[in-house]
Amino acid sequence: MSHQIICIQVSELNKSSLYMHHRLTTPSLCLIEYSDDLMAQIERARQVLLSNELEEVVLKVTGINWFFELTKRYGHNTVSYLHVTPYTISFSGLVPPNKEPYFITPYIATTDILIDGCTLKKVELDKRRYTLALSMVKELEVKEVELEELSNLIWRLDEVGNSIHELDNSCINSLSAGCDSTLLSINEEINHLEARLEKLELYIEKLLRRLVKRLFGIGYGDWLTHISAETGNKVSLRFEHCSYHNKVITFSGVGITKAGKVGKRYQSISIDIRKEG
Repeated sequence: MSHQIICIQVSELNKSSLYMHHRLTTPSLCLIEYSDDLMAQIERARQVLLSNELEEVVLKVTGINWFFELTKRYGHNTVSYLHVTPYTISFSGLVPPNKEPYFITPYIATTDILIDGCTLKKVELDKRRYTLALSMVKELEVKEVELEELSNLIWRLDEVGNSIHELDNSCINSLSAGCDSTLLSINEEINHLEARLEKLELYIEKLLRRLVKRLFGIGYGDWLTHISAETGNKVSLRFEHCSYHNKVITFSGVGITKAGKVGKRYQSISIDIRKEG
C-alpha cells in the first residue's frame, strides 16, 4: 500500500536571543502522512472556527514526524499542534521539557494538501433558508443604512473642514480667532466618527458571515460553484470575502480551474436571496 507524505520546512517561532538554546532542538523538516483522519481533523477544526467566528483554531495532534538535522533522527517525544485558519493550515511543536511551542511550519493553503482535486465541502447555493434568517437580514439592512449615513456625514464634515481651511488660507488676514478652533473640532468629530465607522464595518462583516452560515451552511475557505439560471455560465471559487447590497450577497475569491485546482484569477458569484425566499 502506497503512502502520500507531505514534507514542510520548519522555522523558529521566536528568534530572540533569549531562545538561542532552542536552535539545538529545532527540527528542520515536518513530515505528515496524508490520511482521511488528518483531513477529518482539519475539517472538524474548520467547523469549530466558522461556527464560533474565530480567526484560528489550534489543537494537539499525533502522527506528525519531525526530522532533526543535527542528530539525523526523528523526534519521537515531540509534541505537535495543528493550526487551522479559514483556508490555511500550519503545524507547530515543542520538545519537552519546554512548555510552549517554539517551532512552526509556514501556513499553507488547505487546498495544497488535497489530492486529485478534492474539495473541502460540496455546497448547493440554491438550497436557501431565507425565512430562517429574516431577522439577520433586517438587522443587516439597518446597519447598512447606518453605515451609509455615517460615511456621508464624515464626507460632508471633511468637505466643510477643507472649505474653511482653503478660505482661511486665501485671505490676507486670519478670518477669526475661532477658525482654528472650529477646524480642530471638525477634525476631532471626524476621528470619532471614523472610529465608529470602523467598528460598524467589523460588526457588519461578522453579521454577514453569520447570515451566510445560516443561509448556505458555508464559511471562508469553502469551494463554491454556481451556475447562472439565466446564462448557464458556471463559476467556481474559493470563498474568501462577501458583501451585501439590496438583498444580494456577492461571494468573491480565487477561482477554481476546470482541473479542480486553485487558480490565480479573482472571481465573484452574486446570489439574490429573495428568490424562492
